Amino acid sequence: MNTKTHSNESPDSLPLAYAEQIQQLFELNKPAEMVEHLWEIYSAFQSYDQQAGHNPRKLDIFYTFRDLLFFCQNMAAMKAA
Repeated sequence: MNTKTHSNESPDSLPLAYAEQIQQLFELNKPAEMVEHLWEIYSAFQSYDQQAGHNPRKLDIFYTFRDLLFFCQNMAAMKAA
């Protein structure tokens, strides 16, 4: 038996909650500053990773970094427009 629960929440409530979280994040730092911070974090990771040896998750970590970087760059572009 497949029962669906009905919610009083609007279908837009989750995107609005995400938008609020993003707004709070960018109140702490400007998107362009976050891009710089991400590069610093990733550079430190690369340095540590070379010393630590093989990391099977290295590619996954790079993709996460890249996606965060693109996201912040897009937010900076939206703010500039």
